[in-house]
Amino acid sequence: MAALAAFPALAEDVIVVVAGAADVPGEVACRLYDSPRNFPFGKGAEGEVRSRRGADGTACVFRDLAPGQYALVAAILPKGQDDVTRDFLGRPRQPWGVSNNIRHALRAPRHDEAIFTVERGKTTRLAITLAK
Repeated sequence: MAALAAFPALAEDVIVVVAGAADVPGEVACRLYDSPRNFPFGKGAEGEVRSRRGADGTACVFRDLAPGQYALVAAILPKGQDDVTRDFLGRPRQPWGVSNNIRHALRAPRHDEAIFTVERGKTTRLAITLAK
């Protein structure tokens, strides 16, 4: 038993740090996707975390994930709002960003462009830049 205590716990966590849009009120909503379904506007199959941005920019933490490939969307949403609203051209009205900081002028990022890998026993840190 003592030998097991000497080893650190294995954790497959994702810590999301956001930059940009610091003056925009609201909570940071992070959605995690394990497939292209609903990406980037819709419920994430692996869940959603909402919180206020920490002083160091840390906004969301997903704990105890299965190792694999994921994509993440982060957005600032007013309290009580469930999703990013979009204008008539489909552009988000709130600051948002995706993993790998993919941003196209005329279309939303695809899931395969935003994929990152969660490895067994490692914490993954994502830096996401939020913009309209």
